[in-house]
This record gives sequence, C-alpha cells and structure tokens, in this order.
Amino acid sequence: MAGKKIKVYHLITSFWTSHGPSNCIMAQIRSHDPGQLDFSIWSMYAPPPALDPQAMISEAGLGYRVFPMGRSFLDARVLWPLVRQLRRDPPDILHCHLVRANLYGRLAGRLAGIRNIINTIHGVDTHVTASDLLSQAVRLAERLTAGWATKYVAVSEDARQAVIKQLGLLPDKIVTILNAVDLTPFQPPRGERNAVRAALGVSPGAVVVGSVGNLLPLKNYGSLVRWFSDLAARFPQIQLLILGEGEERQALESLAAELRLSDKVRLPGFRTDIPEVLGAMDIFAFPSLSEGLSIALLESMAAGLPCVAMDVGGNAEAMVDGQTGYVVSPADEAGFKDALVRLIKDSELRKKLGEAGKKRAFALFNPKRLAAQYTELYQAVLNRSKFRQ
Repeated sequence: MAGKKIKVYHLITSFWTSHGPSNCIMAQIRSHDPGQLDFSIWSMYAPPPALDPQAMISEAGLGYRVFPMGRSFLDARVLWPLVRQLRRDPPDILHCHLVRANLYGRLAGRLAGIRNIINTIHGVDTHVTASDLLSQAVRLAERLTAGWATKYVAVSEDARQAVIKQLGLLPDKIVTILNAVDLTPFQPPRGERNAVRAALGVSPGAVVVGSVGNLLPLKNYGSLVRWFSDLAARFPQIQLLILGEGEERQALESLAAELRLSDKVRLPGFRTDIPEVLGAMDIFAFPSLSEGLSIALLESMAAGLPCVAMDVGGNAEAMVDGQTGYVVSPADEAGFKDALVRLIKDSELRKKLGEAGKKRAFALFNPKRLAAQYTELYQAVLNRSKFRQ
C-alpha cells in the first residue's frame, strides 16, 4: 500500500456527538497521519437532532453516510443499501463497531466481496450472556459469521476474554486495543469551576459527587441515589450530579423527591460541556454494572477526579485500586459507600488520587497511542490480505 492512502470506512450502529464509541472513533481519526489513511463514517441510524454530528464530521473533512435501519434488530432493509454502497465504492478496510453494525457489516461485506473486515467489541453486551430468544439468536449468528471478519478488537482485556468464552472466538482472532479520549479539553481554566457550579445550581462550597452516562437500568444510578441518601444524612455539604438522558430519568427524579433529596440531587440532562462539568465535580462515582472500557471513566480521570467504580468490564484496567480511586465488587454496596466516605472526608486524599488518575489517563489513554495501534493493525490486515492473493 506504499504511496496510496488506506481507505477505511467506520460503520457504527449510531454515531452521535458526546457518545462514547463515537468519541473514541473521532479521537483515533484526529490522531492519524492524514497522508496515510482516508476515513469515512457510516451510521446505521440517524442521530437525535440534538446530537447530530454533521458539524463535527464536516470540520474533520470526513465522508459521512446514514443508512435506513429501523428500530428492530432484525430489520434487514439496511443490508442491501450497505451492499450496494460497498460494491460501488469499496474500502480497503471495513471497520465495524457495536453489535448491529458488526453483524450487518460482516454480512454486507461478505456479499460485497470486501476482503478486510474488522469488528470492534465495545463491551460485553446483553446479547452475549442473556438467555432470551433474541440474544440466543444473535449469539448463533455471531458464531456462524465470525469467520467472515478478518480480525476482532476488544476495547479491554476483560471484554476480550468474555467474547472468547461466550462466542467461542479463537484467542488469536481477537486483540485488545484500549480506548482513548481526546485529552486536550481536560485542562479547564481554574476560574470556570464556580461559574459552572452556579449554572448547575450547586453551591460553591459543596463536595460534589458526580457521574456521566446514559440513564439506563444497567448504569445503576438508582442505587447511587439511594446510597447518596445515606451519605447526605452524615455529610450535609455533599451534592450529587448525574449527567445524561435515558429511560430512567423520570424514575430517578421521583426517587430523589421520595427521599427528600431534590435540593441535593441534580439531573441536568445531556450536556456538551462535559470537560467543564467534570471540572466542577470533586468525586466521580461510577456504579455501572456492565462496561467495556468506559469513555466517561477515562474522561473523569483525565479531568483529575478520584473515582469510585464497580469492578466490571475494563474499569480495573483503567484504574489502579487505591492509587487513582477505588474499584469495588458489584456485590459490595457497603464498600462502594465506604470508598465515597473516605473521599468526602479527606480533600487531600481526593487531590492525591485525582492527580494520579490524571497522570495515568494522559500516559495510557492518549489517542496517539490508539492511532498507532490501529495503524499497525490495518497494515497487518492488508499485508495478510495481499499474501492470500
């Protein structure tokens, strides 16, 4: 491929602004040598209007296409438009992300004659372990079509091992490439902190426990609100911020009202200024029960926040327990609350762990490392393909 740009199409189930996998793709693209690779982004779903990435994509000079998939997992209407476009303008590499794009991308790539297909596993999704009929059908389809992917990538070693075990992938078929984030926004000026707090209704002297994520059952925010109720009775200076949108929002607001916490629990909804809001927090609480390698967790570390997280997915790979925060067993409710208490009571400990987390984030989760690893993988896949010819 010397002298010729490698054409890579990123096919993702949905591509939004302020969306973990989408942000990771953009961090990778922005850190590559533009003279070496040529990227386009294909999304199977149109984004919500408030999260439309068109401006971000145009600024980066990328090709962008949205395909017409419906809400059903079994909506095969997306398949033939994908096949036609791949035949009309074939990439050197079709790089797929998330469950639906991985499955339909393998099918469409096979039918279109695309030789090099990479599938990225961003987490141990429900379909990998659940027993319902749809999950079983998806697992069967994954196993039957796994051979059509040239290589799999897992965003954490935990996800890699889970996929090997649950889907029967051969270990040499899947590699681990840890996520990365754009680190430059996570150095906000000191003067912004109080202004952001005031805009969010947070008092200047409060110790703010915060979190960022989709408001879904697996994120476990209901438990966090209940734990916070116990803590607020002991520490009247604390407040809770949970950023994000999702089906659980109304239930969380009702729970906060029921526990008489409406003046202490804030749910500001979706925000585009995540670095600034993280800078207004003191502790990052991450009670999620299922993750790959959370972008929100990496961003909180980059913002210099001490973190308390469940030991799921790649959380223990991102953090160092006792050095950048605390990693707690999902079954240990008391341990999660105790870790928060330690940080609420000790500002020097918060500072020490936060600084260590920031240093680790900038060392390990730099997008230049991500881009270098993917460039190496792309070259290896293309060289293997050339050898097979």
